[in-house]
Formats: sequence, structure tokens, C-alpha cells
Amino acid sequence: MQELLKSVRSLSQKERKALAALLKRQGVNLYGITPVLKRSPEEPLQLSYAQQRQWFLWQLEPGSAAYHIPAVLRLHGELDTEALKRSFAALVERHEVLRTTFRQEGDETLQVVHDDLPLELREETMSGTDESALLLRIEDEVLLPFDLERGPLLRVLLLRLSAEEQVLVVTLHHIVSDGWSTPIMVEE
Repeated sequence: MQELLKSVRSLSQKERKALAALLKRQGVNLYGITPVLKRSPEEPLQLSYAQQRQWFLWQLEPGSAAYHIPAVLRLHGELDTEALKRSFAALVERHEVLRTTFRQEGDETLQVVHDDLPLELREETMSGTDESALLLRIEDEVLLPFDLERGPLLRVLLLRLSAEEQVLVVTLHHIVSDGWSTPIMVEE
């Protein structure tokens, strides 16, 4: 079995896909026995079906915010902004999907995982602002379009209401996040 896994690992992603299709046509059920194979860093990744759907919808309407996933956190107390920046940098470094953009090559769309895709934590002071103005600013941030080809597909905005109160607005595009991964990221 180890020899078989070793030879499958040596195949390119395209060859693995062709092998899986051949086995499926022959009635072999790969569910539950398919190992997770480590991808070589230079090998482009194909999109999942969900990502293909997101890419298609973005191509139709690139300015749409329908697939933005916002998380808004009200923070109380003194905030170490540099520690917050380091935390987000570590998060982006740990999760390659947060360093991913997408590109079209002929008929195929590929994921491009970047070694480094800088994330800017933007800060704005909104002291003395009423709640409705704050909500409008948050809405403007969440509605800001993403460029799936250029990235990053994660945005972070810190709104400073006072020295002791801030609002953190984190927005992701659904192509790099879902209902399972968003709470994990917020927890981290």
C-alpha cells in the first residue's frame, strides 16, 4: 500500500485527477480511502466546486458584496494595535487560503498561493461618532468589492471610538472562507 501511495504522490495534480476519474468509471469508490496528499508549493491548485461557483458569480458581478463574510467585534479596554497586527500576520502565514488569489488560464481557473500577501490593518478614528454613523461606516466597509485576481481576500479595519473602545471589522470573500472556517479564524 505504501508503494502505491508513493507512486500516486509522484503524479501531478492533473494525472491524479485523471486516475481518480478512471477508477470512478471502473466502479471503484474512493470515498474514505483517498489520502490527503501534500501539494508541492509550485504546483497550481484547481478550484473546488464551491470555489468554481464563487468564481463564476464574481465574473458575472465583480462589484457584488453578496458573498462577503463580515465579522464585527466591539472591543473594550486598551488595545495593543501592534499585537493585533502581529496576530493577523501570523493568521495569514498559518492559513495559505488567506494568501490565495485566483487566475484564469485558458479554460481553467487556478488558485495561486502566494508566499507573502501583505495584509494591511487599516485604522480610522471615529471618536464622537453616533451609532448610526458607525453602522454606516461598517456597512461601507463590508460592501467594498474584493478583486479575486489581486487579493488579499481578507480585509481588517479597526475603528477607534475612544482610547478604551474600538470596533474591529473583518471581511472575507466566501471563496476563501465558509461557515466552518470563519469561527475558527475569529477564535484564533
